[in-house]
Amino acid sequence: MSQPDPTPWQADAACAGLSPAVVFARRERQAAPALRACAGCPVARECEAAVAPAESWFDGVCAGRLWRNGRPVKPRSRPGTAASARGEVARPGTAPLDDRAVAAQLDAVLAVGGAPARTGGDRD
Repeated sequence: MSQPDPTPWQADAACAGLSPAVVFARRERQAAPALRACAGCPVARECEAAVAPAESWFDGVCAGRLWRNGRPVKPRSRPGTAASARGEVARPGTAPLDDRAVAAQLDAVLAVGGAPARTGGDRD
C-alpha cells in the first residue's frame, strides 16, 4: 500500500527524512535530531497549524518544540551553564553547536536516511 503524496509544505519540512521514532519521541534525548531539524525548518508554522499539537494531544516534535499529551515540554538544561542562560540544552562533555555544525549533522543524517539506532536505556 503506498502512502499519499505529501502536501507541498511537508516535502519542504526539515524532518522529512527522519525516522518516525525520532519525530514522535516523547523524550528529549531521542527527539534531539528532530528538534535540531526544526530549528531551521522553513515550514514550522505550517507544521504547527496542520498538527495542532495542543488540540490533538500530540506526542512528539512539532514546530521546534517537544510535545507530550498536547503540552509543550520545557527543555531541560543544567543551571549555571552558558547554554542554560541562552535557553539551550546542555549535555555533559559536549560544546554547544553553532548553526553550521547543526546543518552539517542534519545533512549527514538526511543523507543516510535517518538517525543511527541507539542502544541502552532511557536516561531522560
